[in-house]
Amino acid sequence: MADDPSINKDAADVRIIVVIGPSGAGKSTALNALEDAGFSAVDNMPLSLIDQYIALEVEIAKRRIVLAVDMRTTGFEKKVVKGLIQNLKSKFMDACQIVYIHAHPSEIIKRYQATRRYHPLVKAGNLNEAIEIDFAAMDGLDAFADIILDSTDSDPSGFRAILLSRLGLPALNPVPLSISSFSFRKGVPEAVDYVFDTRFLNNPHWQEELRHLTGIDRKVQDFVQADIGFQSFMSNVIQIIELVLPALQRTGRPQLGVAFGCTGGRHRSVTSAKYLASWATEKQIKHVLEHLEL
Repeated sequence: MADDPSINKDAADVRIIVVIGPSGAGKSTALNALEDAGFSAVDNMPLSLIDQYIALEVEIAKRRIVLAVDMRTTGFEKKVVKGLIQNLKSKFMDACQIVYIHAHPSEIIKRYQATRRYHPLVKAGNLNEAIEIDFAAMDGLDAFADIILDSTDSDPSGFRAILLSRLGLPALNPVPLSISSFSFRKGVPEAVDYVFDTRFLNNPHWQEELRHLTGIDRKVQDFVQADIGFQSFMSNVIQIIELVLPALQRTGRPQLGVAFGCTGGRHRSVTSAKYLASWATEKQIKHVLEHLEL
């Protein structure tokens, strides 16, 4: 995608984000959003290992990281967390951002009931007591935060957008387009969103001069694209992608996978995948192209 002029260029200087808050408030959603935005995410690393991890990942490897800390974290004590925050802010200053996420207890109860997951502090099924203990442990840590977010009335996509905006990161992340070609004989690839069958197109395999070539070759591309159904087929594929991509961006989805299949995975599917990749290049859409049978 083209550069977004609304992106805060100073956001590139943020190297460490620490997300703190009670369980069920939205830390996992925050970690997923920031991981999609290019940060390495770590949930509940023991507090005693954080300094060493930062030295390796941030100072040596120059990565951007996000750490989630709550009562499940080994070594969690309020004074230890306060000391960690003070040390990080002293060393990295504005390159370190502390985000405190909370929600109303009644909302957290609803979330645990809806997902049927157990609160990590629950004992004998008493969810209310677990939440009270959790809130008491977090009390006062919000005073050290650069950003405080209440997720009570936010859906996940809206919460992601608010979080990224407050951090100066683009609210709509470019969604990489993953394009692949494959052979139906080998089976449909996993983890793709849309599979398109190109076996209705004229098959170069039955042309002696084209059989040993692949869809990488111009002669094969010309033969396949000359089929009366090719252009309308690809136009429909592109129309679907143009509809779906913006919607995925709004929900923070990291990738859209599109696969083209044919009998052998070498001619029609490759030609179609390359055609879509050329369209993506023209439209400045970030993408990857993979031919599974070549």
